[in-house]
Amino acid sequence: MNTSVNHENNHPADDSKSRMIGKIYQDVRMEIFSIFRQACISEETCEDLVQEVFMKVLSLDVILEEHLKALVVTIAYQKRTDYLRHRTYINKVKNEWLWRMEQSYTNTMCETKDLMNAEMKVIHSMSEKDACVYKLMRFEEKTADEIVMETGLSKRAVESRIYRTRNMVRDNLRKVINF
Repeated sequence: MNTSVNHENNHPADDSKSRMIGKIYQDVRMEIFSIFRQACISEETCEDLVQEVFMKVLSLDVILEEHLKALVVTIAYQKRTDYLRHRTYINKVKNEWLWRMEQSYTNTMCETKDLMNAEMKVIHSMSEKDACVYKLMRFEEKTADEIVMETGLSKRAVESRIYRTRNMVRDNLRKVINF
């Protein structure tokens, strides 16, 4: 059956396209899931990637039914490759950074004091709320959810402040250790 589906708003072809994609979703979801699972990706991330595959398929304007399964599998393999490349890159950057930190930093009392003083200097230059969030995260090891409960800020605000203040401290510490 050579069914071609064009994507236009409020068009009967939209229902046909959705039914066709829904059917292929039911038929091959586990197969697509296994494509990601074979790469030792966590189950939760696999589920997200399966959803991304089908979201990509839904965004296409024209789909031939007899090619739909092959299209879905191809998109899944491309997504897996992209995901693994991204994870590899992140690990590479993280490992290089850690290696550089180990090479440039010796753990003497004097250097530790200098770093703590530099960190505290940055904290004192922050706004009161930023400093509060940073201290709770850094020194009291509280999670974002715990900080939300303690400060009354929204979770998004807390996460934004954590991200921003960590970067401020890191940038300053890099200057101190000439990194």
